[in-house]
This record gives sequence, structure tokens and C-alpha cells, in this order.
Amino acid sequence: MSTNRICYLTFVLFGLLLCACQPTLDESNKNFAHQPPYSLHFGPQGFKDFAQHQLSRSESHPSGAGFKELDFTPPNLGKIRIENGVNSLLIDHVFSVLGTSFNPDDGIEKLRINSGLNKEEFVTPEQAYQGYVELMKRINQAGWKVYIARYNPRIAKIDNIRYLMESGYVIDPSYIFSYEEWQKIISESVGNSIGYRLYANGILLNLDIDQTKKIEDGKEQYIVRYASETARYNQRNLISDAYKMPPQELEHGFKQEVLRAKKSREIDEKEAIENGYRIDQDYVDPDVWPFVK
Repeated sequence: MSTNRICYLTFVLFGLLLCACQPTLDESNKNFAHQPPYSLHFGPQGFKDFAQHQLSRSESHPSGAGFKELDFTPPNLGKIRIENGVNSLLIDHVFSVLGTSFNPDDGIEKLRINSGLNKEEFVTPEQAYQGYVELMKRINQAGWKVYIARYNPRIAKIDNIRYLMESGYVIDPSYIFSYEEWQKIISESVGNSIGYRLYANGILLNLDIDQTKKIEDGKEQYIVRYASETARYNQRNLISDAYKMPPQELEHGFKQEVLRAKKSREIDEKEAIENGYRIDQDYVDPDVWPFVK
């Protein structure tokens, strides 16, 4: 027997043994489903988090921005835990994660996560609603609160549904819509979507629930988009050359931006009142300066 033939047979036998040792597809899916969530932090720790995950990919842009990616392929969708102390948030049915850093010393400053509302791609309206309810319970249990930018009007919660239908954003995340309200909102709102602007412990989160498709049998397809960023990045971006300023100059620039935003809010709130909205005088802007300096 020739040497080449012996090598070939050895290779085939090795391959058969290797396949025999591999779990079946059902076993692989089952094992994947029981894997703990991928933990992701903001800041320098975020770099380490992405680096330790085998699914991670990295890319740099000429502008200096750095991108870290995690991608998951159905049916093995991911589970991500955004680490933020007592406000840490668990996200199921994840397709992809994009972490962004513009200033290497600050580590990960943005996270963009796309996920399904449910485990299945197409679901009945009742299943979609239940997915929404479970998501909002998780958001509220994690302690995330509505965030109103300093330059935006503080619309009162009593005008929650009207504001949502006109702007696309919910101003009372603690209120979970009834099934009837959900159906009306998702079918009549701009883009068939519901949006939330939230804040917790130095992190801002824009959450969008979008109905992307309906098929003939009445089932629906949804995608949930999480766009989060650090308050440090968000607020410094409002101040020209913030990263070049010494501490005292940065504090002055921050205070000036607060005053400018306050004047803008006063104008917008006056206009909102003229349009029949009530203003939430009790809303207090979160103290983000400790995260900015």
C-alpha cells in the first residue's frame, strides 16, 4: 500500500472518530441555550469583555474609532448582560452587538444591540404582546427610568399615549400598555414602533421595538434595538473640544451647556402648553456631572 493511500485512510478514520465525538445538532443547540449570558461592561473593562469572547471581531476606523462585534446565528441567538451595577440589564434573543470606542482611555463608550422580541422569528399578536410585557417588566425591575434631555420639554405622564403617537416615544416606562392599547399603538404609530429614552447609573439607553413584517397567516416579525452610551460620552459631545479642556474649563463648559439647554427647554415647554400638553414640573434631571468630569 502506498504512503499516500495510508495517509488518506488515516485522515478519513480520524475524521470519522472526530465526528463521532461531536454532539448532535440538537445537543449543540441545547447546550448553547443553557450557556450563561455574555457580560459586557462600558469603559476599559469592555475591551477585555469583547476580547475574551470567541465570537468577537474587531475593526479600526481611520478616524480613530474602534469597533468590537459579536454576532449570533439563528437558532443559536445570544444572551447579553449589560453590566451596570444594580441596573444591569439582561437581553435575550440577540442577533448582534457592536461596541464602539472613540477615546481609547475611556474604553467602550457605546453599545448597539439588535435582538428579537421573541425567541421565534414570526409570532402571533398575542405572543408579540407577551414578549413586550416581559421586556418592560425586566426594564422596570432593573430600575431604568425615563430620560428627558435637558433641552427637551418635560411632558407629563398623563399625556403618555398622545405623546407616543405624535413623537414615537413613551414618557412613562412604568406603565405597561394593555393588549388593546398595544395593538392600536403598534399598528398606528409612526413606523409601527414604540420608543423609550431611559437612564440608569451613568448610562443612557434608547430602546426601540419595531414591527418589521406581517405575513398572510397573521403572524408578525419584530426587532428590538438597544442604543446605549455613557453619560460621559454623551455630555462631552455637547461641549466643543471637551477632551482637550483642563478640569476647571470643562466644568465651566458643562455649566454653560446646562444653561443653554434650560433656555431651549423653556421655549419648547411653552410651545407644548400651547398645544395642550401638561408639563411635569416634578421631573428632576439626573446628576450626570460625576460621570462627565
